[in-house]
Amino acid sequence: MRNLFFFYCFALIVLAIAVNACVTEQSVKYTRYFADGAQLYKSHCQNCHSATGQGLAQLIPPLTDTLFLRKYRAQLPCIVQYGIADSITIHQQVYHFKMPANPKLAAIDLAKLLTFVTNSFGNKQGLYDISEIENHLKNCR
Repeated sequence: MRNLFFFYCFALIVLAIAVNACVTEQSVKYTRYFADGAQLYKSHCQNCHSATGQGLAQLIPPLTDTLFLRKYRAQLPCIVQYGIADSITIHQQVYHFKMPANPKLAAIDLAKLLTFVTNSFGNKQGLYDISEIENHLKNCR
């Protein structure tokens, strides 16, 4: 009976370590993507969208609308990669400014950049994985 108790305790400890290791690996990946994405944001996006993601008055849209970012998650890689020429509505404000393309950003850079954007400025949407980015890029119009 006593051996069975120790066996269950040992099994629970092993299970806890295994679960913790998986969570840690994912959190390390998220942290790395977020930090790298912050640097990419500074060099490719901050001049227009600002350090706080507020955009520029009625010219450049903010990156603070969590519902918009969630609704258009699949289109965000396309928007960043290929730019946008159409008007866009965020917070009931229509923006007509054309966003330039970023064709030199690799899929991994887009994953990092979008992980940063969708988890900053009041947003909390988790990790953008490179496979997700690659799948979304296949469907760009």
